[in-house]
Order: sequence, then C-alpha cells, then structure tokens
Amino acid sequence: MNDDETDTTKTTAKTLWSETILEILYETLRRNKPDQELLGVLKEVQQKGFKRDYILEKVARKVDERSATRVRHLLNKQ
Repeated sequence: MNDDETDTTKTTAKTLWSETILEILYETLRRNKPDQELLGVLKEVQQKGFKRDYILEKVARKVDERSATRVRHLLNKQ
C-alpha cells in the first residue's frame, strides 16, 4: 500500500465517521432524548470539527426547524 492509498483510506474513514456522528445527532433529536444525552452527541460533533452554523443548518434540513432551535439553545449554554 502506498502513501496515496493510505491517505485515501484515512479520508474515507474520517468522512464515514463524520456522517455517522451526524446521523446519531439526527436520531437523538428525532427520539427527543434528554438534553444531557443530546449535549454529549453535540460535543462529539463539534470535536469532529463541525462548526455551529453548519450543525444548525444540517439539523434544520434533516430533522426540522424546532430541533434546530433546540440545538441552538443548547449550544448557547455551552
């Protein structure tokens, strides 16, 4: 395996994990989990490098605007 293949594998793995953590966020919101659980997921999402505005935009599109408002309030508390 050469360096290009290794870089591609790392990028693919990072992208898959990033999409997975966003899906976990959406599902946490859809199931109306408690704020503490949601905060834990949001922390992981932010640790992956996602910015606040991007998170809010994705939640509004993938879940709904009410969930985006909830996320906005929780992010403001941090």
